[in-house]
Amino acid sequence: MLPARPSLETRLSAVRFLLREMLAWPASLGVLVAGVVLLPFLPLGVGLYPVPRLLAVLNLLASRAQARACAYGSAVVPFDRRRLADRYTFGELAALVSAPETKRDVSWLLFHAAFALLAGCLAAGLPLAALLYVVAAPFWTLFPSDMPLELAFPVTGWPAAGATVLLGLVYGYAAWLLPPWLARRLSGGTLGILSPRRYDELSRRIQDLSTARASALTAHAAELRRIERELHDGAQNRLVGVVMMLGLAQRAAETDPAAAAPFISRAQDAATEALAGLREAVHDIYPPILDELGLGGAASALTSRSPIPCALDAHGLLRAPAAVESAAYFVLAEALTNAARHSNASRIEVVLRTEAIPHEDVLVVRVRDDGGGGAALPPSPGSGSGSESGTGSESGGGTGLAGIARRASAFGGKLILTSPPGGPTDLRVELPCAF
Repeated sequence: MLPARPSLETRLSAVRFLLREMLAWPASLGVLVAGVVLLPFLPLGVGLYPVPRLLAVLNLLASRAQARACAYGSAVVPFDRRRLADRYTFGELAALVSAPETKRDVSWLLFHAAFALLAGCLAAGLPLAALLYVVAAPFWTLFPSDMPLELAFPVTGWPAAGATVLLGLVYGYAAWLLPPWLARRLSGGTLGILSPRRYDELSRRIQDLSTARASALTAHAAELRRIERELHDGAQNRLVGVVMMLGLAQRAAETDPAAAAPFISRAQDAATEALAGLREAVHDIYPPILDELGLGGAASALTSRSPIPCALDAHGLLRAPAAVESAAYFVLAEALTNAARHSNASRIEVVLRTEAIPHEDVLVVRVRDDGGGGAALPPSPGSGSGSESGTGSESGGGTGLAGIARRASAFGGKLILTSPPGGPTDLRVELPCAF
């Protein structure tokens, strides 16, 4: 069976894609020229300081080109693009320039600067030239003999006019055939350059899994230390008090039974407090309310206890594995606590939903407050998100935010935080359901 020929709508879509690429070409050329001008200063070290801004612009252009190519070819971006920080040390800048992502972006820039304008001009120029040649050539008689009609060649007679019309038909045929082919080559080249090779993708996935495993082990060790501390400082001390009170009651009962009653009462109170402490420790391991009401009901209970008025939107929330729901519950609890302590907000909006992405679902926890903002997440080693900020202590060193980031990383998720001075603060945590 012969492959289906592109329809008129497919051809028009190809022309639109090529024209958009042509309109984006001046920006690519500008970044390329700026990079060439900056290149001689890089060995001197001075040229490294404008690099982050230049790479941020290049990253933005590449991401938009990738989105356009994916939209045209109905493809899916196979990975999340990196986030660049505002400030880097000299060593970090050098590593940034030589990073694989930078090499891919620069390769795309050269490709786009070389071919986008040509492809766009062909897509726009061929049909216009065809129309002009076919329509204008028969009117060559209206032009004076000393100023003949000039198209591909001077049209001074009907043979030349016929040849011009024939050339216009050739242009029209090329305008009918070329745009889909050019669009496929340009979009395929964009995706082929900007998408990491299979080896790079696997290497990045292994690195992400190693980081997530290290975060999980760190979070697990921190949880064990916290539970041990709570049991030692709380329930264990109270149980020791129970044993002491019962021992005193036993001695008192041997001589004066009535004197033993206060000790028994104090032992009962200490046992009650120890039981409450044990329940609280168990609750911190896995809240029973998640089994009873699910994450939506548990979130409703959390927001109802918040000292700041909260609006909860749980539409589109699906059930997730118990460990993921537990992590989302503690993320929400910590975020609400941070907002109550540090944000000075008058209202909090909480959104819980399940987003479908290729190959898996993602549980999204979003907390937005109208407070003063200005909080920041301490950058983790190797992280490129040093400029992100969120609901937390205004000094940027809040252990609550660091704990949320570690908990999200342990599940292969991520924390996206925005808190400009003056607010508002927006915290978004994404937890893959198939971790």
